[in-house]
Amino acid sequence: MERDEKKKNNKRTMKRLALSPLKAFGLSSLVGLLSLKSGGGATSSHGPKFIAAKGEASAEVIPEHVVKVQAWMQDGNLDMAIWGVLPEELLEHILAYIPFPRLSCIVTVCKRWHSLIHCPLFLQTHAENTSQWPSYGPVRYNVKMLENGEFHWSGYCKFTNTWQKLPPLSLPCLAGKQLWSGAGGLLCFYNRDNMGTLIVCNPVTKRWRELPPMNQKWRWPCITHMIMDESTKAYKIVMAGNEAYPRNSSSYRSKSTEVYDSLLDTWQLSGSLPKDHYLDTQDGVLYNGLLYCTAQRTRTEMSDELLTHDALVAYDVQRGMWIEVCSQLPDSSAHQTPLLCGGHMVIVVEPLDNDDAEGRVYVLDATTKNWSLLTIMPPSLHKKLGFWGVCVAHGNQIFVVADTSMVVVVYDMGEGTWQELPSHQADSTFQSITPTLFSPDVNAVP
Repeated sequence: MERDEKKKNNKRTMKRLALSPLKAFGLSSLVGLLSLKSGGGATSSHGPKFIAAKGEASAEVIPEHVVKVQAWMQDGNLDMAIWGVLPEELLEHILAYIPFPRLSCIVTVCKRWHSLIHCPLFLQTHAENTSQWPSYGPVRYNVKMLENGEFHWSGYCKFTNTWQKLPPLSLPCLAGKQLWSGAGGLLCFYNRDNMGTLIVCNPVTKRWRELPPMNQKWRWPCITHMIMDESTKAYKIVMAGNEAYPRNSSSYRSKSTEVYDSLLDTWQLSGSLPKDHYLDTQDGVLYNGLLYCTAQRTRTEMSDELLTHDALVAYDVQRGMWIEVCSQLPDSSAHQTPLLCGGHMVIVVEPLDNDDAEGRVYVLDATTKNWSLLTIMPPSLHKKLGFWGVCVAHGNQIFVVADTSMVVVVYDMGEGTWQELPSHQADSTFQSITPTLFSPDVNAVP
């Protein structure tokens, strides 16, 4: 009985807080976020609905129902001394609900708050409420600033339909590298020009590590894909390409694959690509343990290899071998991106010629391995996009992002509709774009 009463008193204390010391950071919605713990507020089958905080160009993402409960918090201010005597566990629990973009401000308040992201209760609370932080993808960043180790970036949030400026990273180890991949709250940076090592970091905790050298030097890695095991938080990085050079050797190894395992902390050579296949430069898509990619098939004429048509291949992560899934793709004359949308493998076709061209989406029949036309992008939307940047999929939706502008066009597979999404520009200097999906996680360890 006494223990239950103590829990009730703690909950009452949380609800009474006017959060005066936090208002300087625009976090008056924090108490509303606490209601997620008890299941309060409107939700949907896809989790809580999110909106952007009013009046902020790069706002944090806040569940929609939070705005409705903010009014009662404006009636008065509690003595700021309350925050100095709050039980440590209560403070950690409250601050665990701060949206990711604003967490970087909170940890600069004092040494006590700076150590929060390493406290057991804070980590446990966040692990039990992973849906409180939405994912961001694709990602844009300033490649010129990254040359000096300054990572300034923004991510597209599908809950707010906006580009949100994310907390910058200042790490000397990133100098000269580019964002290459990411998974489960981690980002992977690599400089393919000087064939250096990879850097893996957690932008939330700012922890990073340099991976051990690979077994070979890559002339041009076509695939660098990070895979996270959500249950163990261990990860693998698959690197594959058409030409690589064994270290201390001038002879190249054709169609190589190399895999890093964080549990073993080593790189291991793996299976080669199928014969007569050459990978396209891409991110790839993971589905049921297979990493799907597009490749070009060749035929030999008078000792010369000639490109013929595109095919769909897949790397079996568990068995360490490549297989050909489909010998033909819908349109070998265009750029084709494999995606997983609504549980189906689809190919998004970007026409290479923008004059009187149409963007198309094809779906693969898992049994017959045949492609069928799913939808055609309206010409008016294709014209607004101009040159395409990347294509990504979230659930039942396919997002097509322009290369140089912030235009985003989405196709809803369930409703069968296309539309342009309203989105503001977070920063015009963020010109480099990758299909990386970033899901903030304080528990992800590089």
